Amino acid sequence: MKRLLVPILFIYALLVSTWGLFTIPAHAEEEELFFSDTIIRQDVTWSGNIAIEGVFVVGRGATLTIQPGTTVRFHKIDSNNDQIGDSEIRVLGRIMAKGTRESPITFKSAEKNPMPRDWSYVLIFASARKNFLQYCIFRDAFTGLQVHFSTASVSDSVFTHNNEGLRFGRAKFTITHNLIENNNIGVRFTRMEGPVEISGNNITRNRIGIFLAPSSQQIVDFFEPGRTGKPWNEGHLIITGNNINANTDYDLNLGAKQIWDLAIGGNWWGLTDPQIIRTKIFDKLRDDVLGRAIYQPVRETPVREAGPR
Repeated sequence: MKRLLVPILFIYALLVSTWGLFTIPAHAEEEELFFSDTIIRQDVTWSGNIAIEGVFVVGRGATLTIQPGTTVRFHKIDSNNDQIGDSEIRVLGRIMAKGTRESPITFKSAEKNPMPRDWSYVLIFASARKNFLQYCIFRDAFTGLQVHFSTASVSDSVFTHNNEGLRFGRAKFTITHNLIENNNIGVRFTRMEGPVEISGNNITRNRIGIFLAPSSQQIVDFFEPGRTGKPWNEGHLIITGNNINANTDYDLNLGAKQIWDLAIGGNWWGLTDPQIIRTKIFDKLRDDVLGRAIYQPVRETPVREAGPR
């Protein structure tokens, strides 16, 4: 239940070097504020060093504000032996995590030798208020950020060294100007009715860049009547203006049971030859029970302004 929630080279190198623009602040000399299993029911502000072991819940009506330069470290515990750390932040109220280019907010493992899956995620679930995350770094997690049945915006952030960078289901969600690299899966989602915008991102050097894998939940009511094959997601899910390339297995994978077409035009795929682009897309041409990836028109040049600003 818990996991359900949850390839020009110089230009390319310039585009994916955004990570180096962030300087992770050091707070080694500061005292660390430690939380085990905790629920907050009133507004709380974090700064400096924070440590979490267990589940930190932002209750209904409460806001967790995280100041620029804050480092949040998650201690690994695995009570059910599923090889995924249990520590997480679960937001039922609201999270406001706004770092700056010079002082980003960092979410990472507290382990001496950090690995992906050391901690679970920052999960925004059934939040009644809009959540904002900007200039954040997510690493070492099962999923850096998950958003379900909520409204949220994440921008100018870095997702790296995670099992998944981001995951979302039904949400009002904007994912803009982020660097999503060196994860097993960059962006994973289970629904397309949105409204969700994924634009201005560098999604690169993951095993799979974007992965659409519908959940086992009933989805009949959310799709166009008659199953006409028309790109029904127009006006709902927007994936355009991104650099999606150099992911090792696939830049885009329409997973099992994904029978609907996905409109994904206006992105840069590392080159312009449709036949070569097609080799990095898994859809109906590889498995006839899947939908089609409608990736044309393609951009002829990389999106220079993509990634953190």
